[in-house]
This record gives sequence, structure tokens and C-alpha cells, in this order.
Amino acid sequence: MLIAGIDEAGYGPLLGPLVVSAAAFAFPEPLDINDTTAAQKLWNRLSPTVVAKPPVKSGKLMIADSKLVHRLSDGNKHLERAVLVMQRLTSATSTPLEDYDNLLQSLSLPAINIPAPMALPWHSNLALPTFGDSGSISIAVNMIGTTIHSANTRPVGLWTRVMDVPEFNRLVAATNNKASVLTSITMMHARNLHDRFHESELLLFIDKQGGRDHYTRLLMNTFPECSLKVLLESPQESRYLITTPARQGKTLIIFREKAEQHSMAVALASMICKYIRELYMLMFNQWWKLQLPDLAPTAGYYTDAMRWLTQTEPEFSRLGLQRQYLVRIK
Repeated sequence: MLIAGIDEAGYGPLLGPLVVSAAAFAFPEPLDINDTTAAQKLWNRLSPTVVAKPPVKSGKLMIADSKLVHRLSDGNKHLERAVLVMQRLTSATSTPLEDYDNLLQSLSLPAINIPAPMALPWHSNLALPTFGDSGSISIAVNMIGTTIHSANTRPVGLWTRVMDVPEFNRLVAATNNKASVLTSITMMHARNLHDRFHESELLLFIDKQGGRDHYTRLLMNTFPECSLKVLLESPQESRYLITTPARQGKTLIIFREKAEQHSMAVALASMICKYIRELYMLMFNQWWKLQLPDLAPTAGYYTDAMRWLTQTEPEFSRLGLQRQYLVRIK
């Protein structure tokens, strides 16, 4: 079967993009709708070279909740290492990525009416790796690759959707619902996974959307041609089985609180999101530092974003910027 996970970063900030990503692994066991521990077993199978919490020793790879990883003193290096190593292992060529644009291209979802991003002045196309070194990543690729081969478990795909502020504002204005924007991208990933792996059984973990417990209508809208069976709906976990005559395998979708702690695929998806946001905000802050040398960088979250706006907004007109290109309306 395939084990996949979807997560986001950047839902709450006032500045910077919303990023929603997915990761999928091949797993050598059949789908059991009564046993969802396989999503955690990925960590066990790859334990010779992958850890779920610090310390990270002997060149191992840390794959965990991105918030936990980012809090480490070298958190960005761990984020980058995990994402670039896993990307290399899923790539047909295994060629190292050169820059930020290459990264987004390699992780892009299939084209389904996704508009081209607006050209914004702070986009500088950072060289990769940005926080670590290429030698360490190449060594990790070889080491993790050996473990993956021995464990008969391998990453089969990574995908991301980056929604910058102008597009985010446009969609929120159209729907008057910030949550629906996140949900629509999440379901775009779910549909991609379901369609891409139509010959396989799929176990898909998704972090609970807005704390809700009921997802029947959302899933029926996403998979209108499928049969849907509700297996469980509770405050901790909601579980659904999706089948279709045109598809050989079944899809078990689980919405769970703190899903990144229960699924290595979700944890990796969360690291992809956070890494891309960190790269974006680095470009953003570097550009603004050139315009206002005394300006301190920002991560874009509300309190500090307000401090940042107090210092920068008087300069928007001089720089030819419109507020809706930088600041979210919700």
C-alpha cells in the first residue's frame, strides 16, 4: 500500500505564503482499515537512519513535526536536509536541485488551473542548499537510500502548493472564508494522491481542518464518483473509506489531531511546508533589508508583523507596492 500525509504551514501569519504539501511512501503491508499504526511504523522501518526526535546523531535524518524541528538551534538545516534528501530519493534523475525555483518545479502539483504566481520584487531565487552544505546532503542520500532499500519502504512522491499573498487575498475575498481556501488546496492534494495511485491501496492522514469532526460532504464533493463509508467520527479522529469501481485499491482517509505525531508522511509534509516558507521569508527579509537597512526581519506572524508594518508601510508608495500584495486581508 501507499502511506501518504498532507499538512500546511503559514495559515495564521499576516505576511508570507500559505504552503500546503503532501508526501507519500510505499509500504510493504496491505491496508487494514482497523489498524492505522502503519503510518507510525514508517519511523520504525527507517530507524537505522531516521529519527523522530532529537538528538540527531551519526548523520541521521530527522523527520518530525516541523515546529519541533524548527525550534532546534540548527532547525533550518534539519528542515532543508530532510526535504532535499527525500526529494533526491523520489527524483528519477537524483540530480541535486540548484535553487528555489527548481525546488518548486520539482514539487509542483499537476497543472489543474493553478495560476502563475505574481512577480514580486523580493523573489531572488535562492541557491540551494541555503542552510547546510551539499556534501552532507549527498552523504545522507546514500545512507538513507541503503536503509530504504533494506526496509523495502521508499518515498514515491513529494508535492507542494505555494499560495502567495495576492492569490490568497483574491480567494479569501471571493469566498469570505479563509478556512475554505486551505481546505480546497488540501483536497487538491488528496485528489492527486487518489488518482495518481489508483492501482494501489492508500492510507492518507490529514491534520484536522479547523477542528471539525465531520468531513462527509467535503469528501463527497472531492470524490463525487466514489462510494464513501464513514468508519468513525470523533473529536480525536475521523476515518473514511473511499472505493470506486474504476479503481483497484481502496483509499482510507484519516483526519486526526496532531497528525504529524502519528504519521511520518504528515511530518515530512509539514517539513516541506516550513522549509519553503523559511526560504520565502529569507528572500523577503533580504530584499526589505536592502530598502530599509535598519529593519529587523520578520517571520510574518501577527504581533511582529504589526511591528514590521509600522516601519514599512510608509514606504509602500515610494517602492511602488500595494498593501494587498504583502498583507493578508484575514
